[in-house]
Amino acid sequence: MARLFISRSSSLAKTIGKFFVVGAISTAVDYIIYSVLVYLGVAYYIAIVIGYMTGLLVNFVLARKTVFTKGSRFEKIHHEFLAVFGVSILAVGLNILIVWFLAKFGVDYYSGRAVALIVVFFFNYYARKGFIYVA
Repeated sequence: MARLFISRSSSLAKTIGKFFVVGAISTAVDYIIYSVLVYLGVAYYIAIVIGYMTGLLVNFVLARKTVFTKGSRFEKIHHEFLAVFGVSILAVGLNILIVWFLAKFGVDYYSGRAVALIVVFFFNYYARKGFIYVA
């Protein structure tokens, strides 16, 4: 029994670690594209959308290949992507809500965002694992 728990815990830690690396890569892609576009004179809000969507595509492809390898609950890949996009939209809303809530208690925006990033990381992982991908 203990061996099974340790095995599952180790497997979960590896999977979450992979998800973290995929997130770091996609965030880097997002930020690099955003930075280049702003440098080239593109409006920051357009650069944010283009960078974010590109990062989301990178995340989608890498997560499918390395993290959620057992398959999707959706038969069509565009349905799967729309589900991931939906989770991402909820994650953005959760980010905003957490930062707003913590600010009401005097927490600065930077610290609030750091807390939100941790919460939203796990939200993203478990939402995808629970609703989009086969466990």
